Amino acid sequence: MKVAVKPPRVSGNCDVDIQQEFGWRRYDGEGLVVWAKGYGKGVDGTFVAAEAARWRGPPTVEQAGQLLNKLDGHFAFVIEGSGWTLAAVDAVRSIPLAFAQSSDGWHVDDQAERLRARLGLDEVVPDAALALAMAGYTINASTLFRGLQQLSPGELALFTPDQPPERQRYYMYRPWRADKPAYDPEKARTTLAETTLKVIDNVMQSVGDRLLVVPLSAGLDSRLIVSAARHLGYKNIRTFAYGRKGNHEAKASKVIAERLGYDWRFVPTDTAFMRRHYASADWQEYLNFADSHQSVPFVQDLPQIQQLKHDGYIPDDAVLCNGNSGDYISGNHIVPPMDEVPKSLTTDQRHARITGTLFSKHFALWSSLQTPARRKEIERQLSASLALADAVLGAPENDYGLYEYAEFQDRQCKYVITGQRIYEFLGHEWRLPLWDRAFLDLFETIPLEGKIGQRLYIEMLEAENWADVWKDLPVNKKTIKPEWIRPLRWLAKAAHAPVSKKSWHRFERRYFQYWMELGGQSAIRPYKLVALDRRGARHGAAWLTEAYLARHGVAFDGTPVNRNV
Repeated sequence: MKVAVKPPRVSGNCDVDIQQEFGWRRYDGEGLVVWAKGYGKGVDGTFVAAEAARWRGPPTVEQAGQLLNKLDGHFAFVIEGSGWTLAAVDAVRSIPLAFAQSSDGWHVDDQAERLRARLGLDEVVPDAALALAMAGYTINASTLFRGLQQLSPGELALFTPDQPPERQRYYMYRPWRADKPAYDPEKARTTLAETTLKVIDNVMQSVGDRLLVVPLSAGLDSRLIVSAARHLGYKNIRTFAYGRKGNHEAKASKVIAERLGYDWRFVPTDTAFMRRHYASADWQEYLNFADSHQSVPFVQDLPQIQQLKHDGYIPDDAVLCNGNSGDYISGNHIVPPMDEVPKSLTTDQRHARITGTLFSKHFALWSSLQTPARRKEIERQLSASLALADAVLGAPENDYGLYEYAEFQDRQCKYVITGQRIYEFLGHEWRLPLWDRAFLDLFETIPLEGKIGQRLYIEMLEAENWADVWKDLPVNKKTIKPEWIRPLRWLAKAAHAPVSKKSWHRFERRYFQYWMELGGQSAIRPYKLVALDRRGARHGAAWLTEAYLARHGVAFDGTPVNRNV
């Protein structure tokens, strides 16, 4: 890891603690210091410095927002002027920025844990700890530790002397908006196809002669990336898959890659493999780097990529690109009852329907924590978050948009996108084509009928059939692995037949899921502990969250205990 000499403080009341590492670059010019990280059109420190110099002094937040909206890509910036500092993240907060105040002024850092430790911020925020314990992430702008703040998606903060930072959301994803154009499915399919090809083409051009590496699954999103790239004539792509030997994701992935003519590699990932990873120094170092204190760091493909780098399959200058998060943006996360237009409900009932569905879907890592009191508290936090975003109820057919927004701001932009830190940690650039602003702008206007079951998305993919991998290759066809577990699972399922499906699923989660997980998340704990536990873990993310909270002196239920980091 390269650590640069800390630059001199130039902005009076704000100390920028970012270093030239993990993709950050410093630009000096126009009387400004610009810290920049990211990829895309206009996402360049020199361009930003030249544009910011036109302000001839501290900008207004409106001026800063106008500049940021000129940029097309994924980025974070910190601009230091004479007596002022501006910090900003992109529309999905793909690159987080944290800030906090000490006795000598404000501090901005891209690594929240480094900032927290340096300023000694140890007081746990109960509301944030509860949300983290139940979902793996906080709600709205809250962080686990008091005094530590993070920019939200599409937000900027302006620091000037003797004033608290002025914060503004210059962009907000608003799928509840009432001014949606009339929906024409055929026109929408054409627009989505054209937008997709343009976005993928931009990605490939930005990569240039370097290799693009795609973790390829049996689903829609990563298949979209590689098939669209092949349709456009791009060849410098490699793919990989991982999991237990013979798993359905890997089988489908290999067939897709072979049909496209792209190299493919498989990384066997069993429980022992993941146990070694969780016990490694690399894992601990990654947690310190990726910890935003707003979510559990996303477990994706860190040890698998390390293995592929060791084997020479992924060169040091390769760019990583995953399908995050086409399933969300296209509507796959709209679950019942949000997939129906509410009828004959009062305003209060409609609002309760939204927050209640969010609670049931996302705040269920542990069944033992789902008490009426905790539900009331989580729904209070969700309601307050929607109110702060002015996400108010309009026409009933747009209620789903408030539900989508809440997941966008919290689960997607805090937890899921954290996976990009893996690539940075391993020294690689990355791309996120399915979080491009063009996708956000398009899907923001798609009504419920086009999103249910990913209707528009799937119809477009099947109609275009790029590179002929959409007609006869199944999507997410499930198989049970490892093979040794099949007879045991069959006998257990038969024994539960006279009881109930709910009882069977509870039994399966407790005793079999540990061995069946594709990514081996539960391996962070010994099987005996998992099997004997009676708290009702939903899946591996529950155990990862428990371990994460323990690192910060917090019990699995969000209650602070003696801190021992």
